[in-house]
Amino acid sequence: MKSKLYYKRAAVPYLLLLPVVLFVSLFMLWPMLNVFIMSLQNYVVTKPKERAFIGLENYIEIFTKDRLFIKGLKNSAVWVFVSVALQTVLGFWLAYLLNKKFQGRGIYRALVLSPWAVAGVMVGIIWSLILGETYGVLNDVLQKIGLIERNISWFSKGSRAMTAAIMANVWRGIPFFAISYLSALSSISGDIYESARIDGANTWVMLFRITLPMIKDTIVLTTLLRAIWTFNAVDLIYSLTYGGPNNATMTMPLYIMTTFKGQLNYGYASALAAIATLIMMIVAFIYIKGSGMGKEEMY
Repeated sequence: MKSKLYYKRAAVPYLLLLPVVLFVSLFMLWPMLNVFIMSLQNYVVTKPKERAFIGLENYIEIFTKDRLFIKGLKNSAVWVFVSVALQTVLGFWLAYLLNKKFQGRGIYRALVLSPWAVAGVMVGIIWSLILGETYGVLNDVLQKIGLIERNISWFSKGSRAMTAAIMANVWRGIPFFAISYLSALSSISGDIYESARIDGANTWVMLFRITLPMIKDTIVLTTLLRAIWTFNAVDLIYSLTYGGPNNATMTMPLYIMTTFKGQLNYGYASALAAIATLIMMIVAFIYIKGSGMGKEEMY
């Protein structure tokens, strides 16, 4: 027979976890469940008397009639993939440079983090001023160095507007990757590189056979987190383009927000949100499994 003391000790971890479980259930699980329940309803705030359970009708309409849903998915894919790819490459390059020893390295490391501290709405305002057609700094610089003859309207065409939004997002996101990769690079012992040099390895061999494999988990985690944050980002695109022109930069979260706040169609917006959440969960699962995160490799 097990004593009462044994059961008391066994219950301690669960009692310590209980506040966290209650907090998560109250502020995450219940809202998610509530969103799913609303997605099965015809729920427009301005028409309270018409609120009713309609089953999967919202989902059927999304997949069969809603062209903006498909466009939002395509825009989100471009927005996330290009942004994260550029941030990964440029962030690693910056971290690689900052990991070298040079005078004033601490100051430069501190300056690198500054764009990450700027709010998304503020980033949108800053880049609106940079890319403005009549008063933009970029057009003025390009004209002075002779690359263009007249000002470019960055937000008049869909491809240009998406490019402008990605540029702003890349500028904001590079510090996150740089700091993450810098921390990982600093943890690699210099003895490993010294041994590789003695064996005749050049810079490229050390990069692809030592550096990248040893920080693989950091790369996978940072790209996954940034992809999720970029997918869910609304503030930057909202303040920069508001999804225009002609919905060329209308991403899924922005479409959900405009449906929720603009049209006050809580039921349809909840269905869109449920689909977006499921898509991100599937993509994250496949990415983690495919990347082999957490598995040790033999070099």
